[in-house]
Amino acid sequence: MIDHVAVIGAGNGGKAVAADLSLQKKKVRLFEFPEFEENIRAIVRNKTLVSTGAVQGTAVLELVTSHLSEAMDGVDTVMVCTQALAHDRVAHEIAPLIKPDQLLILNPGSTGGALHFAYVFRKLGLKDIPTIVETSTLTYGCRARDERVDVSVKVNRVAYGTLPAKAINRVGPYLEAIFPGFTRTESVLEAGLNNANPVIHPPITILNGARIENEGDSTFFYKDGVSKTVAHLIRKLDEERLALLKALGYDGQPDPVTCVKQGYAQNTDYYKCYKEGAGFIGFRNPNTLDNRYIHEDIGIGLVMFISIGKLLKIPTPVCHAIIGVGEAISGINFRSEGKRTLQSLGLGDLSIGEIKSYLETGELPTTHLG
Repeated sequence: MIDHVAVIGAGNGGKAVAADLSLQKKKVRLFEFPEFEENIRAIVRNKTLVSTGAVQGTAVLELVTSHLSEAMDGVDTVMVCTQALAHDRVAHEIAPLIKPDQLLILNPGSTGGALHFAYVFRKLGLKDIPTIVETSTLTYGCRARDERVDVSVKVNRVAYGTLPAKAINRVGPYLEAIFPGFTRTESVLEAGLNNANPVIHPPITILNGARIENEGDSTFFYKDGVSKTVAHLIRKLDEERLALLKALGYDGQPDPVTCVKQGYAQNTDYYKCYKEGAGFIGFRNPNTLDNRYIHEDIGIGLVMFISIGKLLKIPTPVCHAIIGVGEAISGINFRSEGKRTLQSLGLGDLSIGEIKSYLETGELPTTHLG
């Protein structure tokens, strides 16, 4: 059962999850790291979130805290709602606290999140690793400030997988009761390759760099940032993502098809999907190019894509090209840094068959343990 949940991260997604689950009569604790305490300052005392849009109501939480042990002690589920850039830190900090019978959900997993957490847990000596759930995308399109959360979309289709994959029949019914849009996949890797943020965000960001730096959040990311040329580049990246899925034997569909099923868009044409989609239209630009669309979607997402492509011998030239531009803009060599690759996750020496066996069972070949 999923009745008592610790939500890790009190940004947009964390507050939306906390509000939604509380309104579904779950006991919810919301945690934020001390240095981001401003995210919870307005709600620490009365523990109340006011949600509007696709999730409506006044939600009263059980606890709001910046003490991780206090948040996790005694809950049955831990849900991590942070950027992928924070995953390594979160994994290290929850490792001494997580219990084998707790369910760990990465919402979202950002392509490889479950593999990353499992790697950190093994490295730190955990013998009994909990079941880990990875979602392909955040379950909401949302923005939050202080005690208020505006949910523009509660996503109707969220691909998810479990590590080990065989656990999905056990935990799936509980997850799908809370999130009716949850759609099962064969593994966390399939779920991760259904993450289209690395496909969508970098082309819009790079090709609108001057607008972002000069006009910032007075303009809109999708409505103002998508042209037919931008949409064409998104499509070329998406084709490489789909080639990876196909080579692994997984089903895939163009991202605009997914966007329509999710409720973000009404048209499966790449240009019309992102330019006109009702769920996209309200999102504003960041005020700088020093943002997660560069550091996370390129530095983690696309770098993971090319790592998988290398193993599968699938060319990913457009991914490489976008990474190269991101590296030039940021001054960071994302490929050398390798924050998330099969190698950095301890899987670089495995064959495709060995990786698929690990995804199914959660057990590494004995020659790769430790």
